[in-house]
Amino acid sequence: MIVLYYLCLNLAFIYVVLFVYLFTNTKRKTHSRILTRSIWKFNRVLDRCESSGDYHLPKRTIRGLKHTTKLEAFFQSCKRLGSEKRARLFIENRDAIIGLMQREKHKTIHAFFAYMMKDIDLSKEQGGGYGDLMLSFLTENSVYTRENALKAIYSFGDVKLVSDAFVTLSRKRISHNEKLLMDGLLAFHGDSDALARRLMLFYDNLLECYQNALINYLNYKSIDIYDEKFLLYARMSKVSVDTTCCIIRKLNKQKSERNLDLLKDLINRYDEQSHWEPVAIAVAGLGRYGDNEEVRAILKDEIVSQNWFIRRNAAASLVSIGVTESDLEDIYQRNDRFATDAIKYAMGRVEYA
Repeated sequence: MIVLYYLCLNLAFIYVVLFVYLFTNTKRKTHSRILTRSIWKFNRVLDRCESSGDYHLPKRTIRGLKHTTKLEAFFQSCKRLGSEKRARLFIENRDAIIGLMQREKHKTIHAFFAYMMKDIDLSKEQGGGYGDLMLSFLTENSVYTRENALKAIYSFGDVKLVSDAFVTLSRKRISHNEKLLMDGLLAFHGDSDALARRLMLFYDNLLECYQNALINYLNYKSIDIYDEKFLLYARMSKVSVDTTCCIIRKLNKQKSERNLDLLKDLINRYDEQSHWEPVAIAVAGLGRYGDNEEVRAILKDEIVSQNWFIRRNAAASLVSIGVTESDLEDIYQRNDRFATDAIKYAMGRVEYA
């Protein structure tokens, strides 16, 4: 009886697996057939547009874009057009397409349409209307829609549109991944200096993730005119550890007395047990100040830190400014095996290089 029971269970399991496989496979084949047929239809429509020079699409063609498969087919068909013709197609059908997307409530449609827009190559002047549509997508409860809408906004090259996006998201208390924001800013299709100036006007109104992405962007682009402002922020205790780390990385590129004073202050301010990151970054920045005996003493103190990152960075900085026999004697006399290993490893890397 028990054997029969288990046999029935196994047969039922096999039946379910086969049913799911057949259903999924059928659905996949159906999607492939619909996609192929839709691409063929869109190709015919676009061929007529190219031959006639009239890029206004029939209403039924635009209405079909509210279906995910047909929108995907439309995207595939548009790829065969050159960038100028593709931009013209979206400009001449702007009102109809925007109206359709405003009425459509499906998040998948919005996410895929925003993904399409980043490859249309619309300029700041041509993107009017589409930019406002992308701004409206930002507040949807979908990270995919938000990220794709931001990518489309960066592609337009409009500094005001980017600042409006960051301010809107900050006002709505909607955070976003700092790495994605940084990558997006670097992909901006306009003037990077103008973008920096515009975003810095609203810096204090932005959420921390957008502030940090902006600092990292300025660091990557070597835009240093706002360093004095960031220096003041880093001295404020209310600034978060993450923001402080971004500021230290930014200021580490410039050797100056004011930056050195900040690094020494931060090393003393933070407890390396609970907040080791700013200490490790500050110690790494001390490698620029080789002619300072106080810096040398700080590095020898930090090389015996219990934190591996701080110890490693202190050793690397000490080697970069030049290790003396007196330095090595001081380190060895502390009888810290980890500190000894760190300085030997750092010295070996320099010799090998």
